[in-house]
Amino acid sequence: MPTAVEGRFRLVPAVYVLLQRTHGGGREVLLQLRRNTGFMDGHWASGAAGHVELGESVHAAAVREVREELGITITADDLVPLTVLHKRDGDDAPLSQRVDFFFTCDRWHGVPTIQEPLKCGGLDWFSLSVLPTPVARTELFVLTQLAAGQVSLMSSLGFDSD
Repeated sequence: MPTAVEGRFRLVPAVYVLLQRTHGGGREVLLQLRRNTGFMDGHWASGAAGHVELGESVHAAAVREVREELGITITADDLVPLTVLHKRDGDDAPLSQRVDFFFTCDRWHGVPTIQEPLKCGGLDWFSLSVLPTPVARTELFVLTQLAAGQVSLMSSLGFDSD
């Protein structure tokens, strides 16, 4: 049963920033290999992602996560909205109810590098047509749409109606 907060259930907002570049005539995306996080360890995931903090906009959270996880600088103007994904991760616990804001970004200052080596086992560029395995479920859902050029403005994942 969802936890009520003043009569409403909670959604955890998160941001995902997919850095993109053109390389060898195709598009590539920067992914990190998760480790020691307790969630999707051993899976490739967005190069920068994380929760939106209390009082923080999704744009500010995206800029912060890119700086914290990749050591590079972007501005909110560098972010291109991609999709919003409402998802349910297995049950109705508040932490399992999420709304994810995905952005692409193809402009930044600096060189992306691993900033949290205890949580990241690798960082690499991958062609959208040849992704590594395994890729975290959420990212795979969005990256598959991106590769096909058919990203929905909004979608849902993990509900009985999906």
